[in-house]
Amino acid sequence: MHPILKMNTMKKQSTRFFSLFLVMICSAVLPLWAQQAELTFEDIERNSAYVWGRGVGTSLEEADKHALQDLASQVSVSVDNRIETTIENVSQAKGENLEAQELQRSKVSTTGDLRVSSSVSLANCKRMVKEEGGTFIVLRYVPAEEVEKMYDGRKDKIGELIRAGERAQERNKVGDALRNFYWALKMTLSIPPEHQGDEGRVVASHLREQIGDILDSIEISVAKIEKGEDANTAELAFLYRGQPMTNGDFQYFDGYDWIWSSIKDGVGVAEISADMKTIPLRVEYEYQRLWKSDPMVEEILEQRPTRIPYRQSERHVSTGALKAENPAPVKNAKAVVKEITVDSLSICNKKEVTSQADIIAPLIQAIEKRAYDDVRGLCSDNGWRWFEKLVKYGNAKIIERNALQMTAFANGYLVRGIKASFSFKKNNKKFVEDLVFYIKDNKIEGINFGLEQSALEDILRHSMWDPQSRLVLINFLENYKTAYALERLDYLNAVFSDDALIIVGNRLPQTKVSEITAFDKESFAHNKLTKSQYMQQLERVFAKQEYVNIQFEDAAVKKTNRTSERYEIIIKQNYYSATYADKGYLYLLADISDPEQPVIYVRVWDENRNNLMNYGEWIF
Repeated sequence: MHPILKMNTMKKQSTRFFSLFLVMICSAVLPLWAQQAELTFEDIERNSAYVWGRGVGTSLEEADKHALQDLASQVSVSVDNRIETTIENVSQAKGENLEAQELQRSKVSTTGDLRVSSSVSLANCKRMVKEEGGTFIVLRYVPAEEVEKMYDGRKDKIGELIRAGERAQERNKVGDALRNFYWALKMTLSIPPEHQGDEGRVVASHLREQIGDILDSIEISVAKIEKGEDANTAELAFLYRGQPMTNGDFQYFDGYDWIWSSIKDGVGVAEISADMKTIPLRVEYEYQRLWKSDPMVEEILEQRPTRIPYRQSERHVSTGALKAENPAPVKNAKAVVKEITVDSLSICNKKEVTSQADIIAPLIQAIEKRAYDDVRGLCSDNGWRWFEKLVKYGNAKIIERNALQMTAFANGYLVRGIKASFSFKKNNKKFVEDLVFYIKDNKIEGINFGLEQSALEDILRHSMWDPQSRLVLINFLENYKTAYALERLDYLNAVFSDDALIIVGNRLPQTKVSEITAFDKESFAHNKLTKSQYMQQLERVFAKQEYVNIQFEDAAVKKTNRTSERYEIIIKQNYYSATYADKGYLYLLADISDPEQPVIYVRVWDENRNNLMNYGEWIF
């Protein structure tokens, strides 16, 4: 058996406890006279089967708090001397109760139970109390085997991250592979040697080599440089083992500061000073901004956030013999007509292509010149509203224009082939997205962010389905994704059935109240909402966020029967905003028989893909 998988199967322990049971164990009210007759303070303190902490105070609350702090220090000392992660958070004692706030918050789940905490497990945490002359003495103790269970929980998570990294690597999702392998490595180093065994050391060594090998296999070059008024724009090509990287992040130095940017389908962009001959660049592998998307990862990595250095991530990308070029001449409609190809899934005649070029040509011209107001006359009222919010406010810049592709769709036309970078005023990061324009009645009616190439291929491979059905599915998912970026409550309100089944998942906040906090391994609340409640929740979210970005990948699509246009979709969703991030799986049951008015009957989010099988007739 491969050492990585072998480690994950060692010493499997049950990781679930009923939340009420945990809260009762950790928060039990013990009167001063309710002592355990079988054991004394001295028995516990002399017994290596327990980890304990002692506290003294003028009140029970104060003594209990000190005992918990001491308990935490005993655990942290046993870990600190060997590994880089320190455990140092304790739930706050209040009155005669251990106020395990995080455990109480985490009671809601799809199964009604709770997993072992990712920090110090307070399951079976007990208390002895005595009073001497008005002074309270408290002993908090926990079976040593609970610490072992904590490490077993980490091993499960490590195996999960490694498998996710391997799947991502197979699909050329280099950013996801680096992130999962690096997080797995950091978590492996949080386990003491005596709990790792030989397999753990092999896993750590393998992960170090795997990350280094991936970084070594990334090639970065400057495809072209375009002159600008304030800075030049360099289009960067990112290849992994000779193929375009599907995704990834990087930082570059623009001559004044380090700027974040993203990679999509092998393309990244950097705005640099005109005199720069090389571009200092760092390929991202730590993904610290996404730690909060996973409670266990966040808790462990935040305790010791020191970055493990990889020299392979540091690059100086030469601009070589490339000279900054003036922007390409703006093409007129006649020239644009020659660029447009017709999607093989649809039928368009030459006259249709020519008529749409009269709209596409000035649209491209306006974006290239960043003369956004020139687009107003090309748009319907709806089209202009979304153009302003997405393209104008996002300060869009075209970085790549492939052969434009036109598709007849829903009494109009979809035009693809434009890749642009976006930057928002309050966010120091550039996004790269494909733009899809919907033209109807000779006006731009809508704008979408395109799906990643891999997600497109997941749908297009169903060659037995009607070509138009595949186009409608793609457009539906692109509309759905972009509706969150544009904060389009009107669209989302229209697309959901009035009696839709909606189950949302939210990662519960992990408030650190003292030196130890008891954390649920995957602290998510799952709530069933009415459509009205869901719309109200979205309205509150949108009001607080400058941007919401959703990435879809790994789509699985199934028709409910051969004759209907009702589909079940399970798709991996990565959700990012200025203040929140999570990752999980989305189940949608949608009817797309009317391409212009699709209807969602079921929308369920869960952190575990397997849980979604309960909502459909899936055969995996």
